[in-house]
Amino acid sequence: MKPELIVDAPILGEKKIWVKKINKPHFDHPFHFHKLCELTWVEKSHGKLIIGDYVGNFSENELILASPELPHLWKCDAVYYRKNSHLYTKAIGLYFPQELIHSISDDTTATSIYGELMCKAERGMRFYGNTKMKVIGKLRELIHSNGLLQLGIFLQVIDILSYSKEFEYLASVGYKKSSNSNDMERFNEVYQFLLKNFSRDIMLEEVARVCNMTPNSFCRFFKQKTQKTFTYFLNEIRIGHAKKLLQSSNYTIKDICYECGYNNPVNFFAFFKQITNQTPREYRKHVLTLDRKLMPA
Repeated sequence: MKPELIVDAPILGEKKIWVKKINKPHFDHPFHFHKLCELTWVEKSHGKLIIGDYVGNFSENELILASPELPHLWKCDAVYYRKNSHLYTKAIGLYFPQELIHSISDDTTATSIYGELMCKAERGMRFYGNTKMKVIGKLRELIHSNGLLQLGIFLQVIDILSYSKEFEYLASVGYKKSSNSNDMERFNEVYQFLLKNFSRDIMLEEVARVCNMTPNSFCRFFKQKTQKTFTYFLNEIRIGHAKKLLQSSNYTIKDICYECGYNNPVNFFAFFKQITNQTPREYRKHVLTLDRKLMPA
């Protein structure tokens, strides 16, 4: 499955926005990028998200903004790919050219604030809190409108995002975008392999063969392009899955350890602490306590 520049948004070179409605069993794009800005609202679905050098989870009502040429991959959890699964993925993708605001306004204050938003979006932004709820409300209006009304709602969305402090960066500060097709193809094959097999033992030689490289060459290539070692990246995937399982009290911590591909709890605890700065037990207690606080009285 060769990655590609996704050009399904029919507005390249035009001063307009485009809304893509997704209603299918699961996301099906490979590791890819666009020439347009992309604001994604995942209404229903959950799985793994890779954006730049970030790897983590996504769940219902995620709101992610990505700049042009920032590679990303949405991969639904395995349950979405099973035969006779009744689960569906529902999402909205809002695409727009990065220069759109500058092309319709000479207001230096507005364009300056928008420019700051676009700089932040080069690392990918996950919005939360009141910002997320306000924007989702606007997106619900936007998908049922057209013409100047739709453009007006879009400008309100951009205004909310531009002034918001309720977000987290996803890709690291040192991440460098690459649209090299050979690199993209290799990363897509590696990422798809890891997301499918992270719960079992994976040998370095096995992964290197996926992209036709020697283990040493693969390690150098991976570190150069991601600023991370392959081992650390694999552990990010495993610990990200562990965090999702720890949000439920249905699994013991020992069971989660083996479910995520670790052969013994010592390694699991060490990597969990290294990546999250918490022990699995501390993380579970924090999440379950927060859930109880958010429950209606």
